[in-house]
Amino acid sequence: MAFDVARPIPPTASGNLAGLMPPVFWIGLGIAAFIFLVGVISGARSRTASLGTGAATGAYLGVMCAFPLLAIGLATS
Repeated sequence: MAFDVARPIPPTASGNLAGLMPPVFWIGLGIAAFIFLVGVISGARSRTASLGTGAATGAYLGVMCAFPLLAIGLATS
């Protein structure tokens, strides 16, 4: 049976060709989101910093802390 170039590859049951994201990615994303929220709350409650400063700091620290899990999850998806 020859491969028909004109016919596209049928999608999987999920409707696309990409697989599901592994759980390690979602754990890393949850860690990053939690640290971001802690930064937002601490920035909003601070007398010397602002909500924006806390959000930026929390986003940076969250991504840096969760980067290994996010990278493993993206690499194995």
